[in-house]
Amino acid sequence: MKPLTWDSGYHFGDPNLYWGDPSYVLEPGDPGYVPPAVPPSPATPKKRTMTNNPIPAAERSILALAEDCADGAATLQDTVGLKQTREADLRALIAALKGNTTATPPTPGFLYTYKQRAMEQETAVSARRVKDEEAKDYLTAARNALVPILGRDPSTEWEQAGFSSPPASSNAVPGTQDGRLACLAALAVYLAQHPTYEIPAGGPRAALTAALTQALHTQLSAARQAANDAGTVQQTALMTKEAAFQTLRRRLIALVDELQLLLADDDPRWETFGLNVPANPRAPDAATNLTLTPAGPGRVLAEWDRGTRSTNDRVLIQVVGVDTDYHEYAKSGGDSQEVIKAQTPGATLKVKIVALNGSLEADSGPEAQLVVV
Repeated sequence: MKPLTWDSGYHFGDPNLYWGDPSYVLEPGDPGYVPPAVPPSPATPKKRTMTNNPIPAAERSILALAEDCADGAATLQDTVGLKQTREADLRALIAALKGNTTATPPTPGFLYTYKQRAMEQETAVSARRVKDEEAKDYLTAARNALVPILGRDPSTEWEQAGFSSPPASSNAVPGTQDGRLACLAALAVYLAQHPTYEIPAGGPRAALTAALTQALHTQLSAARQAANDAGTVQQTALMTKEAAFQTLRRRLIALVDELQLLLADDDPRWETFGLNVPANPRAPDAATNLTLTPAGPGRVLAEWDRGTRSTNDRVLIQVVGVDTDYHEYAKSGGDSQEVIKAQTPGATLKVKIVALNGSLEADSGPEAQLVVV
């Protein structure tokens, strides 16, 4: 305890004050000390969540849900008072991705553009590979033609011809494409300086001239540049497509958020938007349109259309003549496709898809079978 003075700062109603002669104040540890009351913690505001209506991350599922939500908005947007996300907003984003086949002329969307650019890149990479193989064969023939002149051992002459560079101690044909491109450039200069080493076209041996070498160098360089340019264009198309999907996904999140303000948790009209009734989710509709295609040795690609209100899928498989029934291979994670791996070539594989909504399963699901290659 300590003596009480007039300027001590304590208030008259403090339970630890004792008035008398002398007056004093009880401190922590003194008998009868009353600790100060702890003020109640402010109530933590409840977070509003999209209970039972998670927005998928897979592109195919985002598009499918967006179509359902757009249909629902067309029916109910004025009735329920949608302001932030309406049918026109969703249709515009869907059209940007899928394109418009009814327009004159039809306009491609980001999905088609990306696939087209990916095909163009694959073609350019293939052309580069073919030209590089041509360069490798040409340099192999050139080296064989120069061995009788320059000998088999590495030397300064071989270095000048492009077949060796310090600190390498080999005059073999370079093992990399970069090395072969550099070798062609050096060999073209070397043959121009040693025209007697050239082998003209039309003879019994493969032609070897400065002009042919320079032309092949130019062609390989151009093929490399074309592949690089195609890769850049393809990457740009990929980023554009992914950004459009993220915008659409954010719009769907905003729609669900807005509907939480406009619809009660048990309002059945949630399902008009292809969404779950938060207070009473039902099993999803079954998936549809299951197709199986070979995806490489021992691999099968399964693709299907998402069941309305589904958030996941069970991918069931059965090997005919081996398994007595279906068993679960994987869950799709909300994507409407799955690559089934490590299957025996020649076996007949059956696949079944069961749509999920949390722990709720669709009553049925599509089935298909394919002979594994």
